[in-house]
Amino acid sequence: MRKYILILTIFFSFNAKSQNNSKIDWGADLEYIKVELPKKHINFYHEKSEKDFLQGIDKISSSKDKLTDFEITIKLQQLVASFGDMHTETVWTQFLDKNKFLQLNFYWFSDGIYIFYTKDEYKEALGSKVLEINNIPIKAIIDSFSTLFTIDNNAIIKNKIPQLLPYAQLYRYFGIAKSDTFNYKLENQKGEKFNDNIICSSIDKNKWVAFKPDSVALSAQNSSAFFADNILKKENVYYIQYNTCNSREYPPYGFKGDTSKLPSINDFHKKVIETIKNNNFRKLIFDLRSNSGGNSTPGTELIKDISLINQINQNGKIYVLIGRRTFSSAINNAMDFKKMTQAIFVGEETSGKPNCYGEIKFIKLPNSGLSVSYSTNYFKLYDKDLNTLTPDFIIDKSFKDYKEGRDPAFDWILKQ
Repeated sequence: MRKYILILTIFFSFNAKSQNNSKIDWGADLEYIKVELPKKHINFYHEKSEKDFLQGIDKISSSKDKLTDFEITIKLQQLVASFGDMHTETVWTQFLDKNKFLQLNFYWFSDGIYIFYTKDEYKEALGSKVLEINNIPIKAIIDSFSTLFTIDNNAIIKNKIPQLLPYAQLYRYFGIAKSDTFNYKLENQKGEKFNDNIICSSIDKNKWVAFKPDSVALSAQNSSAFFADNILKKENVYYIQYNTCNSREYPPYGFKGDTSKLPSINDFHKKVIETIKNNNFRKLIFDLRSNSGGNSTPGTELIKDISLINQINQNGKIYVLIGRRTFSSAINNAMDFKKMTQAIFVGEETSGKPNCYGEIKFIKLPNSGLSVSYSTNYFKLYDKDLNTLTPDFIIDKSFKDYKEGRDPAFDWILKQ
């Protein structure tokens, strides 16, 4: 597969690259990042050498006059990603053409990548599995797009790839597309294969239509909330969704709105502890599957207080749901459960590693304005250097599960 992609990239480099007429002084920017990124990062050369980085920057610089601004940022991102820190990356999306989007939204299930949202004119594609794009197998496209981020494990690939698939410019970069019309080979729910032509354009989600499942699992009903809880009286189970490590007290990085309008983790913390103490629950389910991070401190404090409640911190009574979107500070909180409680972990592997770089800051390249994040700390949460946090019981979800409103991991816990 690697050889196949290499052929595509070489073909593209000879047939589709155009002279860069940019007014940006990329030479100066590349020299700037060559010095500043390794200097500011806590340990940039933890996997590859200084020589590798300097040679990589020089290679981009030597070809910069033949590349567009977008192509330069992508090559820079590929180089940075190869140095093994998921939190250190260029914000290359700054250079995306707003008129070059594929009006599609995807999710990667256990049985393939499916289309979830699209424009009304392409609604026939909803709920279909993607097999090929422009006669290129989806596996080959995944292989190419995976060079755009640090690959710590398979979970990060499953999490990242669906986010990248709508960016039409990437297909041009990798030689998969030459025009604005993309031919998709799809498979519908009946197993029938068909082709659909989709034209890239400016994004307008107001005109999108969604695939409608037969029913919606409980975990999906509050997936956009910061945090939520439900008492399942019939099962005598307390279900907590901790979807972000952000709150009124710990607002998201760069948040400029009114923090008083954000939900309070202090209030939620108090409610959760009182609820557990006032009920003799058969099980507590703590869901971290939608949590990509933030500030781990409030989660740690909540988990510590849960651990001190003897009636729930027992073998077989605490279950923690984790998955591909469990990342960064959410990994810290998952490790809190592992250290402080007798929790059983269920779901998918996490995209984040227990021991990882983080606590990011940004530098901005002086001429292009390209932002680059970098890590300022290293978090060692586990004695072993693992690539992912693997659940005790691995349970994934198929498209059919989603369509029929099932949450296999959650349902499995309820049956225990």
